[in-house]
Amino acid sequence: MRLLHRNELDFIGLDIRTINLSKRYFESGAIQLLHIEEVEDPYGVYHDVSAVLEVHGHLNECSFRINDYMEIENEQCDCPWGSYGICAHIGAVIHMISLMTFDAFPYHYQKTTSTLQKYLLDKEEKRKEAELLRQKVIMKRRKNESRKMIDQFQRSYQERLNFIVKKESYHLIPNFIFDEDRLLIGFQIARDKPYIIKNLYTFIDNLDNHETVRYGKFLEVYHDINSFDELSKKWIELIKTEHRPQTSLYYTRMYEGYYDSNRYLKIDNENVHKFFDLFKDEKEIDLTFLEEEFTYPIKISENEYSYIISKQDSLDLIEGKDAYYLISYDQIVRYPVENYSNLKEFISAISLEPLYVDKDDFTSFEHYVLSPNKKYLDIKDEREKKLVSVFIPKSFKVYGDLFDDDTVVFHAVGIDEKQEVEIIKNDHFQPSLQSDLIKTILENEADYIEEHKAYFNLDRPETFELILEGTKILSQYCEVFVSEELKKLGKSTKYNLHVGVSFENNLLEVNLESEDFDVNEVDAILKAYHKKKKYFRLKSGLMIHLESNELDELDSFMQEYDLKSKDFHDGKLVMDNYRALSLDKRLDQMNFIKITKDDSLSQYIKGFENMSNQVEIDDQYNDVLRPYQKVGTRWLLTLYSYNLNGILADEMGLGKTLQVIAMLDSIRDKNKTSLVVCPASLIYNWEDEIAKFSKTLNCISITGAKAKRTLGIQNYRDYDLLITSYDYLRRDVDLYQDHEFECIILDEAQNIKNQKTKNAQFVKRLKANHRIALSGTPIENSLAELWSIFDFLMPGYLYSYHYFKQEYEIPITLDEDEKTTKRLRNLVNPFILRRTKKEVLKELPDKVDHKYMLEFSASEKKLYLANLAMVNKEMQAKMKEVHFDRIAILAMLTKLRQICCDARLVYDNIKEPSTKINATISLIKTLTENNKKILLFSAFTSLLDLVSNQLDKEQISYYMLTGSTNKEERRKLVNNFNEDDTRVFLISLKAGGTGLNLTSAEAVIHIDPWWNLSAQNQATDRAHRIGQNANVQVYRMIMRDSIEEKILKMQERKANLADSFVEGNDGSLSKMSKEEILDLFKR
Repeated sequence: MRLLHRNELDFIGLDIRTINLSKRYFESGAIQLLHIEEVEDPYGVYHDVSAVLEVHGHLNECSFRINDYMEIENEQCDCPWGSYGICAHIGAVIHMISLMTFDAFPYHYQKTTSTLQKYLLDKEEKRKEAELLRQKVIMKRRKNESRKMIDQFQRSYQERLNFIVKKESYHLIPNFIFDEDRLLIGFQIARDKPYIIKNLYTFIDNLDNHETVRYGKFLEVYHDINSFDELSKKWIELIKTEHRPQTSLYYTRMYEGYYDSNRYLKIDNENVHKFFDLFKDEKEIDLTFLEEEFTYPIKISENEYSYIISKQDSLDLIEGKDAYYLISYDQIVRYPVENYSNLKEFISAISLEPLYVDKDDFTSFEHYVLSPNKKYLDIKDEREKKLVSVFIPKSFKVYGDLFDDDTVVFHAVGIDEKQEVEIIKNDHFQPSLQSDLIKTILENEADYIEEHKAYFNLDRPETFELILEGTKILSQYCEVFVSEELKKLGKSTKYNLHVGVSFENNLLEVNLESEDFDVNEVDAILKAYHKKKKYFRLKSGLMIHLESNELDELDSFMQEYDLKSKDFHDGKLVMDNYRALSLDKRLDQMNFIKITKDDSLSQYIKGFENMSNQVEIDDQYNDVLRPYQKVGTRWLLTLYSYNLNGILADEMGLGKTLQVIAMLDSIRDKNKTSLVVCPASLIYNWEDEIAKFSKTLNCISITGAKAKRTLGIQNYRDYDLLITSYDYLRRDVDLYQDHEFECIILDEAQNIKNQKTKNAQFVKRLKANHRIALSGTPIENSLAELWSIFDFLMPGYLYSYHYFKQEYEIPITLDEDEKTTKRLRNLVNPFILRRTKKEVLKELPDKVDHKYMLEFSASEKKLYLANLAMVNKEMQAKMKEVHFDRIAILAMLTKLRQICCDARLVYDNIKEPSTKINATISLIKTLTENNKKILLFSAFTSLLDLVSNQLDKEQISYYMLTGSTNKEERRKLVNNFNEDDTRVFLISLKAGGTGLNLTSAEAVIHIDPWWNLSAQNQATDRAHRIGQNANVQVYRMIMRDSIEEKILKMQERKANLADSFVEGNDGSLSKMSKEEILDLFKR
């Protein structure tokens, strides 16, 4: 690889004198030592360069970094000019590196001159001296630190020793200053004589650091928490958590003085609760802690329009976090209050000025504000109309019942020692949390209220919420009594569902029964279930609950198989035989519905699983087929015997054609004719394979003129097998309408992947008893392609496409739903047989993949980036359109891909071959020199022309195959390449990706990456297949930092979908999201 462009020295902005001097230093051999290290971090890959140069007997050392944009940075040199930028010493090293390529790092070059050796030895000696001096400095500093530590620990130890010997503790003495709504506490520290603690913050810091501090002549304190008595430890805990050091002073109203905030601990509304809880049981404090009932005096007066609520006395209450507090000279009182936050809000509102309540609002004010807090208020009522005495319920009861017309009724009563009072739509009682909750739940949700009773319609989901959840909530606050009928609605129903399955006359019969209801009501029950109703009334009058595990399981089963309730007749349903395998597994997963499988189903499943070992293959193939091919042939014959169809999805090169021929020979009958539909390029391949392996199959190719094709189709009964192409089938489809074939085989079945194409529509019109699809890549772009192939094999097996898309394709591809992926896998797996070369051909040589990452030249990069910017601007505009033009975007992408390959594909004024073509020709020369044959694939036939021109100049022989090559010439080219000494085969990717056997090649070059990864893999498999004896080397030529690298990453990212069901994947533009397309244009 190159670290710098050739002749980099000429392009980095140096003056001509420095450039000439740099080159002279280099040419004179001044560079004595060069060392390059590769450094990788999250931001990129860098290369750090260091060098030593000798000029006129004097040695200089320089260094710099090459970033991943091939730019020079961090340059340094110890010469006088090194501080002004790039000097001639650095320039000489740059010039040397620009002429070199590197295979690996670190790279090291060194001359063995005595001057250099002496320089390096002197440098190492100086480094050791410097290191020794540094160690001495560190040692001296650490010695000082250790001495200080010894002194500190010695003092601490002595203080501890004194404390243990004397068995005396320090103690803190509080000094209280009372100030209306707060308490200030200062402290003294003492063992014998007390001393004032002037700064609490410093005191705590000394404790944290175990400092020894002298407070006075007679007191030196070792600050350790264990040096203090138990009460002092509590004070320390409070100081640590609650002291808030400030620069201001505390002003006290009572004492009209200022106090240092760092010296005093303030007890106020923020921490009074903690202070109270910590010291309420301490007897040694000159402060009494009390808890008393709270009463707040208020007065109600009135004017013409309002009632006036005001306080009677002024109390210096502290609003703590959990209660009111009152601090006086010798005591602190806590007043616990229920619903403290609401009461606090009310008292705060009237503490500064009276509260005016409109007379029309007073009833609500009394209901919601005064009544709930009445026991804490001492009310002096000065109004003319006093507060009247009201009924105060002690408890509540709620009653519920279900009427015959599906109406639910509730009523509620408040109770005291003497009476019961209805509370729904009644305000003549003192409200409470319980009564408000009952009224809210019953009154707000009722359909209507009559005579203090709330009525609910069962058709509303809210009614069931009331029955199921509302009564649970109510029961926490009152007694709830409901009738037996209502209780049943709140309980889940056991349906006692039973499903029986049998197999008869090649059909499945599913029988649904229930011990509790007529199965003919299933349709109505499920309709109610889908409407999210909570209950359903049977014809018998019984109410059943629709929240049921059995019903969930039945509905899930019916949705999975796209069944409708109307499909059941008297509880019976008939299904096609191909459902047997997936249905058998699905029934085993049911946990709540009772399942019974008839012996006929078990025998069918068991026979299918075991028959592949018993099926006989025509004797002529015993010595022809490989073991895995015999397995494949028996699998095809088993499907045939059970009137089932499937996909033989073996990897390219494993002999799918041969396995089908063996199957056809094994079922051969004079009155049975089969049909093969394949790409036109494979017709002769089928003829050759049949001629090579079958002794008995009589086949005809339906090709040529219309009259010839018509005659062959009319006389189809004279042959065992007809072979035609998709193209000919489109022209002749009407001629096949009256014919019924024994078996139709679709080769390269991905040709019908789009259900809307003529190919797909016409092959699905053909009549046959049995159908087989052959495809190494049945999924290239999306799951819709798999659906289309199965729609040919077994119409309806994967349901309608609309249902398949909603239930499978969207959840799997967009939501990555693992459960749905597993369901689909279980459906298709029995009918897909897939083997890879790695699994079955242990003797097949390896396929070794190489990514050739190439760098643009400076002019190529400039051209590419200019086009990228222009295309990006056009693309951004296209993306904003509601229906953005994918064809236009494809044209933009194609232009960028062509520039990556060779700018001559786009611009006429460029004459020289591209970096990619030069690298490709160089690789071809290396391979041919080692007697390797090469297949070179490209999506651009014009690029193959440019490569062929270079091969002509290098006198390297080659063949070329494109879409214009006819079938006869195609066969001739393949045979010649496999037999003669021609070294290179240039092949158009689409023209030569299938139907070719080119095992004489040992190397495959993909000169440009194609969107369709599976198409590339198919092309590679022209060489990597049965008959190959050598390792196949696969080379992918990729331009770094280009759209090609983006395509490569996209292929890797999107290769998972088909792996889940078969293998292979595609990043086709037609399937890409806007975000994925945008990503292709990012630098």
